[in-house]
Amino acid sequence: MIKEANAGNKILGVVAQKNPEVENPTEKDIYKTGVVAQILRVLKMPDGNTTVIIQGKKRFEIGEVIQTEPYLKATTKPALEDRKSENTKEFSAIIDSVREQALQVIKENPMLPTEASFAIKNIESNSFLVNFISSNMDLGVKEKQELLEQNNLKQRALLTLKKLNKELQRLELKNDIQSKTRTDM
Repeated sequence: MIKEANAGNKILGVVAQKNPEVENPTEKDIYKTGVVAQILRVLKMPDGNTTVIIQGKKRFEIGEVIQTEPYLKATTKPALEDRKSENTKEFSAIIDSVREQALQVIKENPMLPTEASFAIKNIESNSFLVNFISSNMDLGVKEKQELLEQNNLKQRALLTLKKLNKELQRLELKNDIQSKTRTDM
């Protein structure tokens, strides 16, 4: 995690580690693209750990690491956001497909709260929709990082749609298997 200036507003920069086993990551152990995030809630857990609930605001890229102790601190710059194709019919169709697939995944997955459907239906910003869905998908760090690093919004939406399709196929197969085994018993 890399702190960003303005800690009074509970804003920080968050980056993922390449290897979660590294106890004290250095610059080479973290990805260079991250998210400026707002702290929504800090929870003290019964086991003594602290859990922080954050909301991503915008993507950034690390410039130069300027401090390593007691935590990493770096200069940052906004990540480029290519939105050239945002006003095309094709892009609109991609966004509609992303929304529909996400709603279908929520419907097929009993572990996801139905409130998630309400949230997705009410997101108006295309980039926020794509980022919200991709950040909440059941993906590994490397796959999420791949989405985060995609500067072209259309390409990020297509990649999100591809991963949603794969997740939906997996859920449908899983639900089909469970249904067949229940019937057989």
